[in-house]
Amino acid sequence: MDIYVARQPIFDRKMNVLGYELLYRRGMNNLYEGSDDNQATAELISNSYLNMHFSELTDGTKGFINFSEKMLIEQIPLILPKELTVVEILERVEITDELIEACKKISDKGYTIALDDYIFDESSLPLLEIADIVKVEFPFVEHEIQRKLISKYKNRIKFLAEKVETREEYKLALDMGYDYFQGYFFSKPVIIKSKEVDNLNVNLILILEMLNQKEPDFQKMAEVIQSDLGLVYKLLKLANSALLGTRNKIISIKHALVQLGIIEISKWIYVLLLRDVQTVENKELIKTCLIRAKLMELLAIDIGMRNKKLDYFLTGMFSSIDVLTNRDMKEILDELPLSDDVKDALLGKCNEIREMLDMILNYENLRWMEMESKLTDTDISQEKFMNRYIEALTWVTNSDY
Repeated sequence: MDIYVARQPIFDRKMNVLGYELLYRRGMNNLYEGSDDNQATAELISNSYLNMHFSELTDGTKGFINFSEKMLIEQIPLILPKELTVVEILERVEITDELIEACKKISDKGYTIALDDYIFDESSLPLLEIADIVKVEFPFVEHEIQRKLISKYKNRIKFLAEKVETREEYKLALDMGYDYFQGYFFSKPVIIKSKEVDNLNVNLILILEMLNQKEPDFQKMAEVIQSDLGLVYKLLKLANSALLGTRNKIISIKHALVQLGIIEISKWIYVLLLRDVQTVENKELIKTCLIRAKLMELLAIDIGMRNKKLDYFLTGMFSSIDVLTNRDMKEILDELPLSDDVKDALLGKCNEIREMLDMILNYENLRWMEMESKLTDTDISQEKFMNRYIEALTWVTNSDY
């Protein structure tokens, strides 16, 4: 799924970039389309910190992020790194003793506090005592009021003129003593588009780690599975499927695990792991990965590598996992209990498994000469290759994918 964050630079008096205000966006329309401040900030944090590379988004400077009253009271800013974050208190917050106390705690933790769209009145004085930066909508507040505010607090607070739209406004703000500047005169907000990062199912990874132990504990494995209703359904459906030739009905998770066996469980847990990241857009790519997996397993048996068929299967299955999850391949492999041979093959290092994967990729991309060269090296005929491909395709179809 596509995600969006807009950023607008903030400059100091020497026109160096101090940081960027990060703004919630639903799409490429360069305007705020949200109706809930809490949801907008939560999505902004998720998109900028968890899905995008935050330091790249801000070019190594600070990110200015708006927080609602509720998020400040719940201390949500504390989940973010203080050296990279400026906590902006929205102008719409209701100033209460609870809010002031919450902001003091955030400030005491070393976070920079900014007041957004500040308008001077008596009720806001307690927040002014906490603030490190005060943002003023330059065109909309009387200049005399701005001058008095800066003169009174300039030794303790930095002032930021926002919505600066002309050279004349910039020069006037500079002369009035503002420290920082933001507005269309310098740059409109620029929308950054990225893909949402998909995380792998923690329960499935835990089961795979158990399966990798010398003596897997089926009871513990069953307990993990039973904590996940969707996983229970999928495993029992698999254990009772015609695909595995099951005759007697299996209703127990432990019975299902024993019935399947370690190799078959591992294979299907990996299949479920892959399907967990499925969307409408990537469904065909996942199907292609499953075909690659089964084809590599069948060909491994043909070339006398039956004892390593699972490694071949897993290499085909995860051959595009970086594309499917929008993450770095090495980062993903660090999470998965895979053999070194599989990891090397997926990272592009030359070994027998990688050579077979390359052969299949050549076939998919109609690079016939390269494919035939690899076939010759493995002593597999074109006819056998095509027969195995049809078998793999049939297997994927019958597995109710």
